[in-house]
Amino acid sequence: MKQQIYAFAKIGDNKARKLVYDEIKKGKSRFGMWIQTKSLREKWYGQNAFLLKIKKDDWIVHVNMPEYGKCVAAKVIEEYGFDEGLSCDWGKDFNNFIPIDKSTIIEFSRNDSNILPSVNLSPRRRGQRVLQVDDFLSSIENLKNNTFGNISKSERPLVHLQEKVNKILPKIASEIHRMNKNKEFERFLHRIFDKMPNTISVKNGFGWKTDNGADLIVEFENPIIGINVSTKLIVQAKSYQGQHYDKGAIDQIVTGIKEYDADAGLLITTAEETEELEDYVREKSDEIQKIIDVIAGIDVAKFVIRYAPELLIGE
Repeated sequence: MKQQIYAFAKIGDNKARKLVYDEIKKGKSRFGMWIQTKSLREKWYGQNAFLLKIKKDDWIVHVNMPEYGKCVAAKVIEEYGFDEGLSCDWGKDFNNFIPIDKSTIIEFSRNDSNILPSVNLSPRRRGQRVLQVDDFLSSIENLKNNTFGNISKSERPLVHLQEKVNKILPKIASEIHRMNKNKEFERFLHRIFDKMPNTISVKNGFGWKTDNGADLIVEFENPIIGINVSTKLIVQAKSYQGQHYDKGAIDQIVTGIKEYDADAGLLITTAEETEELEDYVREKSDEIQKIIDVIAGIDVAKFVIRYAPELLIGE
């Protein structure tokens, strides 16, 4: 079976995070923060059951470890284990562990230039697969060799061009916000989704009292061997400035997912994502067992440029 990559999300308690970080250095990747008294091999705990799927040669990434914005990754050498765990302020926890190869441990910034942009290291659940396996493995090699820390002369123009463009993206995001307030932002996003192939976007009323948590309902139709498989996405659109702390948008998405029996939720906000928002998204994704994701700040600009550039520069 092909290698898999698993991202373990931030541990909220700082003392526990330090204990788990120390255990990584000793060769054990631990997972807990859930009421569990027996091994998964003895008793089924649905929230943690994915740990049994982790195999030798897979990789585990602890995100926001040892602090926010940092990551620790290591290669798996054995399958799932269970022991006495760690002594935390609330009692024993983190009994689940995966043995890792200490020689493969690598620490890096989540936004390191050596990490390919396609690699998603913002898990929206406590444990989540990173789907871009090949790109992740390439990123690990980049980190080992500091590939983009020593850019060749021929590559410099392109890298510097990208750097200049990236400096423009916040301005584009700001102008999108300035020109599209409130319901106008919903209409703006509707036009983008409408341009995507095999996609149906529905504007869903005006205001919390009428839209049941969904500003847009987007259905992606993916034909597979003649069968149409549809994915229903609930979208909340927020045109904000600065940083996004509003958790209410995530509560609305949860309501919308339940109301419309949707497969996933998406918050699109022109403001920057905050650590508090990231934590709350992960909490709610775990609670409803469905993915909620976020497109925020400059990623909104990238989203528009990728799918509907004519909205910015004309036909």
